[in-house]
Amino acid sequence: MSEIDRLVPSGLIEQWAMHLRRQRSRASDALWLIENGFSVHDGRNGIPTEDVTERHRHELETTVAEVGRLLAQYDAINLRGCPDPTE
Repeated sequence: MSEIDRLVPSGLIEQWAMHLRRQRSRASDALWLIENGFSVHDGRNGIPTEDVTERHRHELETTVAEVGRLLAQYDAINLRGCPDPTE
């Protein structure tokens, strides 16, 4: 069976990329809060039962890293042929 080419509108791709950037930004903001003394607790009826800050920190760091890799791929594809602004 041959592979079917499907075109995805560029506007939809841009929306996905924007969503990824927002997700990375929110995760980075939450990491900043944790690094500055905030904690995350599981609880019941407003009573904390377990500190889950380290687990949540790990999830946020994973999100930032994975989204960063996806956006780097996106930028590499879309910025081909554009001059490098760091040069």
